Amino acid sequence: MHPIRLRTLSMTTAALALMIPAVAGIGGSASAAPTTGLSIDPVGYRVVDGKPDVGTPLSGVGLTEDIGYSATASSNGAVLLSPRSVIGSDDRTQVYDTQLNPYRRSGQITVFDSSRTRTATCTGWLISPTAVVTAGHCLTDGTAPTVDLEFAPARNGVGNDPYGTFRATEVWFDAQYGLPGRDWGLIRLDAPVGDDVGWYGIESVDTADLAGRQARIIGYPGDKAAGTMWQAIDTISAESDRTLSYATDTFGGQSGAAVTTDDDDTAVAIHTDGGSTNSGTVLTSELFNTLARLR
Repeated sequence: MHPIRLRTLSMTTAALALMIPAVAGIGGSASAAPTTGLSIDPVGYRVVDGKPDVGTPLSGVGLTEDIGYSATASSNGAVLLSPRSVIGSDDRTQVYDTQLNPYRRSGQITVFDSSRTRTATCTGWLISPTAVVTAGHCLTDGTAPTVDLEFAPARNGVGNDPYGTFRATEVWFDAQYGLPGRDWGLIRLDAPVGDDVGWYGIESVDTADLAGRQARIIGYPGDKAAGTMWQAIDTISAESDRTLSYATDTFGGQSGAAVTTDDDDTAVAIHTDGGSTNSGTVLTSELFNTLARLR
C-alpha cells in the first residue's frame, strides 16, 4: 500500500494549516496516571455570547496532578444504533453514516470572527456529555483565545447536522502553546449532547509502546466535499515523550481529531500536524489528568 501523503509544512505553519480557512463513565481504571515531569500549563476562559472573557482567565492550578486512574470509559450514548455500514482500513474512506459509533462522537468545529463570519474549521471529539477535545491551535493563536466556536457532532455535509450545533461556554488550552506537546485544547459545550451520542474514553500512554500499531483518525478534511467525514488507518512510525508520528493520511480540517489504536473507543493522542509524517500530541499523564478533570 502506498498512501498518498497529504501533508502541510513547518511545525507552526503545519499546525495552523490543519485548520481550514473559510473561502464512558466518569470514572476509569484503578491504576493511577502519575505525573511524569512532562509539564503542561492549562489556562481557560469563559465564553459568553461568543466572546471569551480574556480579562479573567480560569486557573489551571491542580489540573495536572494525579487523578487516581489512567483511563476513562467510553459511552455509546442514549440514541439507538443502526447496523454499521462503513468500516475499513483504506486510506481516507468516506463515512456515509455518521450517526454510527464511533463516528458520531466526533464532529466539525467551526471558528467564527466577531461578526460571526466563518474563518476556519477543525475536528473535535467528545470525552463526556459536554467536553470536546481538539487541537490547541484551533482555540488560540498563542496570544488570545479564538473568538467564537460551534461544534456539530456527526455532521454529514453542509446543513446536515443530525444532532444540532452547540456553542462553547469555556475554552481551555496550554498557556505555553507552541512548545512540543502543548498543542491541545478542550471546549465545554452549552448542552450535554454526549448523553445522546456518547463519547470517547481517553487513556494515558506514558509507558506504552505504540510504534508499529495502527493509528486511526476520523475527521473533516478540507479537500473533500464540505462537511463530509472521512477516516483512515495506517502505521505509527515513531513516538517520543510527547508526540506520535504516523503514516495515516490527513488533510487540513482534520486537526484536533482523536487518534485511536487498538480500541476504537479509546483515544491516546490528538492529531495536530502534517509534514513529512503526520503527528499528534500524546495524552501524557499530565494531559490525561487535566482532560479527565475538565470533562
